[in-house]
Amino acid sequence: MAEFYTRFIKETFDESGRLIDCSYEYDESFNYGYDVIDPLGELYPDRLAMLWRNDRGEEARLTFGDVKRLSTQAANCFAARGLKKGDALMAVLRTHWEYWVVAVAAHKLGLLLSPVYYRFTADELAYRMEKANVKAVVTCREGGAAENVLAAAKKTGVGITFALGGGEGFEDFHAAIASQPETMARVATRTDEPMLVYFTSGTTGQPKAVLHNQAFPLANHYGSRYMQDVHDGSLHFATGDTGWEVVSGTKFYGQWLHLGALLVIDYDRFPPELVLETLSSCRATGMMAQPTVYRMLTDVGMDQYDLSSMTNFAVGGEKLPPDLAATVLAQTGHRLYEGYAQSECGLVAAVSKNMGRKEGAVGKVMPKYHVEILREDGTFAPPGEEGEIVLVADGGRRPEGVMMGFLGDPEATANLWDQDIFHTGDLAVMDEEGYLFYRGRSNGIIKTKGYRVSPVEIEATLAAHPAVCESLAVGVPDRDLGQRLKVYVVPVEGVAPDEALKDELLAFHNGKCAGFKKIRELEFVASLARNPNGKIIRDQFKGREG
Repeated sequence: MAEFYTRFIKETFDESGRLIDCSYEYDESFNYGYDVIDPLGELYPDRLAMLWRNDRGEEARLTFGDVKRLSTQAANCFAARGLKKGDALMAVLRTHWEYWVVAVAAHKLGLLLSPVYYRFTADELAYRMEKANVKAVVTCREGGAAENVLAAAKKTGVGITFALGGGEGFEDFHAAIASQPETMARVATRTDEPMLVYFTSGTTGQPKAVLHNQAFPLANHYGSRYMQDVHDGSLHFATGDTGWEVVSGTKFYGQWLHLGALLVIDYDRFPPELVLETLSSCRATGMMAQPTVYRMLTDVGMDQYDLSSMTNFAVGGEKLPPDLAATVLAQTGHRLYEGYAQSECGLVAAVSKNMGRKEGAVGKVMPKYHVEILREDGTFAPPGEEGEIVLVADGGRRPEGVMMGFLGDPEATANLWDQDIFHTGDLAVMDEEGYLFYRGRSNGIIKTKGYRVSPVEIEATLAAHPAVCESLAVGVPDRDLGQRLKVYVVPVEGVAPDEALKDELLAFHNGKCAGFKKIRELEFVASLARNPNGKIIRDQFKGREG
């Protein structure tokens, strides 16, 4: 019997069983909710889809039958409140199991789902509500999320507000869906229509809204199958708040496409002991996390727990330090399978049991994309030469998994697409066999704890302080964070650059942002160097920090 995913994806393997080519086969009306979740709920109603636990000892088990039923009830609830195809629904749900129900419900209705981080401030939430023209929101209550969501909703005119457990200003999500019908008529959607909008930091202006279409879930097949080794009967754990795109690739679409069960652990601060104990007691088969997380796990001691059920360890989100890879191997007997991905296009290259590995490479290019290395003169570089990683839309056909564009920003979209060339902004070398050796960002993006931070966003906040003439935000190598955020500040003339001012600026900035954007170091300088065009040279302090 053919595996379920082959309904939509056809693959070609060489004589040794390695994947060498692929193609997609789906109707223009493909919808993940109707064509994946509902059939799985009918074929395997009692099969485990998710084992969810939190840091308070609570547990929930969802079968594919449960996901089908609950998502239909949630879709009927949203429709009863007046939401219709094309409306935007925001989800601020941390890693509560309800996120997956809300997401599938949104897909079934043809809503534009906007997942966001639950620790965002009211202003950060309001910006995203306005940008996506949000009509309704579902939120958790932890970390001040409900209060901030309510303030942002009032500011932006969002009139439909649900919360887990209800509360003043909110309708209780669970109570609202409980009385809804368990069946619904299919809403007509097309694969070229938008289904998701993620906000991602860039180096100019506010965070941009990345749009993905209804075919996007299918492109997540490759990471789940070949990098994370998800399969029928597996139980896979991955880190990541549902507000970030990484969840789409590490614990959602591709995993369920392969009938793999999700092990979801809901927490505020990452608890290494709890995670290791849960992996052991639940007999998990694999995990995916950032290097920062593996550092915490190895500091506790992965070899202090029975992880004999684990067959695959994957890593991504930051550059993997060689010493950490060696430590994980020594403590578990397993190598880390690395990958290279972006919010705008998902997984591009990966190291895996099937695709093979090379020392120093972030992976081999997945056959779902035509990848080239672009020189500054606009020509493709030969193997071994550094340049920008670009994706080629052969024949003008945009590949599944690549963003539709930036919502409401045609200029930024045009900057990414140059005719048939999609620009990643990342530098790398590719060898003759298609392995990528990552060199870094070409635009100064800071990666801390697996999050992307725009230096321009940090600098813009500091610029509002009357004592700041100008500033430069950079990422400094950090053992625990990957990079920590440091800012060089030029004070206005006549202002003393003393410790009191440093404390004042840190409080001024850090009190206005989510935790991962907080400045860890601040240093005063007399001036910032510029290039002949007047732009600040972003790497002028490179090598100054260890």
